Amino acid sequence: MLDTTYPGETWELVAAIVIIFMTCLVLYFLFKNVMKEIKKEKNDRKLLKTKQDEGENASNKQAKLISESKTISKKSKDIVGLIDQEIRHTKEGAISVLFFMNLDNFRFIVDKYDQKEVDKIILEIEKRLKRTQSKSSICGHYEDDIFICYLSGKIDNDVIQRSAQELLLMVSEPLKSVAENITTSIGIVVFPYDGINATQLIKNAEIALYVSKKEGKNRFALYSEDLIEKEQFNINYYQEIKKSISHDEFLLYYQPIVDIKTGKIIGLESLLRWNHPTMGILPPGKFLNVMDLTGDITWFGTWGFEKVVSQYVNWKKQFRVKDVFISINLSPKQLMVQNLAKSFFDIVKKHEVTTEIFCLEILDYYTIIKNPIAIHNLGEFRKFGFRIAIDDLGDQFELVTDMDSIQATIIKISREDVLKIMNDFPESDQIQRVIQFAMKKQKIVIAEGIEDEIMIQKIADLDVRFLQGYFFSPPKSTEDVTQMLKKSPWDMNTFDKFYK
Repeated sequence: MLDTTYPGETWELVAAIVIIFMTCLVLYFLFKNVMKEIKKEKNDRKLLKTKQDEGENASNKQAKLISESKTISKKSKDIVGLIDQEIRHTKEGAISVLFFMNLDNFRFIVDKYDQKEVDKIILEIEKRLKRTQSKSSICGHYEDDIFICYLSGKIDNDVIQRSAQELLLMVSEPLKSVAENITTSIGIVVFPYDGINATQLIKNAEIALYVSKKEGKNRFALYSEDLIEKEQFNINYYQEIKKSISHDEFLLYYQPIVDIKTGKIIGLESLLRWNHPTMGILPPGKFLNVMDLTGDITWFGTWGFEKVVSQYVNWKKQFRVKDVFISINLSPKQLMVQNLAKSFFDIVKKHEVTTEIFCLEILDYYTIIKNPIAIHNLGEFRKFGFRIAIDDLGDQFELVTDMDSIQATIIKISREDVLKIMNDFPESDQIQRVIQFAMKKQKIVIAEGIEDEIMIQKIADLDVRFLQGYFFSPPKSTEDVTQMLKKSPWDMNTFDKFYK
């Protein structure tokens, strides 16, 4: 049988099979790579979408945080920073307004409720601010019982007045956290007229706040040059006070405390005066409040006490004064100075006199007992042998229940409380109860603000024998008091008819 297959045809068949196989192999890998790319692209799209969603969520979250950062509770430095940041982005010619809010009589709340409930009250007020103010505002808890609202945009007098009234009403709504009503006082300043940064605005707002408190609370006051003049402040005091000590412009006046049973002076209260280079002798009403608000009053502690001790040493050299004590007033801010008691003790030791001669009169006792530094100083004063006097009976006259625990040997009845007794105010019985309880606990009771014989008789009927006021003498200079110590300006028998 003949072979009809040609060698060329066999080779072509093999070549075709190889080509078909290679083509299929290439197509297989190509298909595989294409599917891989498709899958990769699908995964990339999915991953991209996830990242976009996450980014969007993060962006929304960040935007929410930024928005809330203007209304949630902030530490004072954070609010100051936010306001300064807002000021930096303020367009030229634009104005904004800062409301500096201080809750009225909040000490009563702090005394009545525990810290957890107090925190709830602060948070509730803060939430009200968040709910009522626009998102563009900067509002929050500044410190203690102080809140700040900073508004920008279209600001005019009508907006300021309306916003202030709304804030007063907002705070005065009944609290949900506790069964109490509370009010606020507000100091208002306007940028850039009253300050060009947050610190300046807040400092001036504190002065306006003081005025709103002084005028009756639950109201607002705007800072202005007219306000400064009305309150007899001088904005230059801020700079002048810093130089006044080195220039020896401050001096002390003294008001006698009299024992109406003997007619003798038993003590002298030292009172600060400013011998201003152009305005003459200024009483504390013209500068002390500004000093206290700005913290400048703290310098008066050791400086004033050094003056008192030096003057006592001079009087001691001239005549017998060993039976007379001298008191010096200390505000809460002064008592919060570290190591104040030790510095006072060192001054007494330097002058080689005894600490018992000097009495530290504590202003706002129920404020200072909340501060650990002030409490430590108070304990140290007693340990060193100083006399302590307090003139704060407590908002609810809680001094009666605290009489055993207070570190004071002298209780002073303020002029305001004396007038309540004279006019039979509802609180009169409570004040008299404090007096009776103090005497029962062997405390010395001193009544201030005595102006006439009727007042002497009324207070003497309560068995109070130590009195102070203009009836005896207004605060006098060192020279005048020296003459008074040499010879009493009244007859020793003048008061026999009042105190038997």
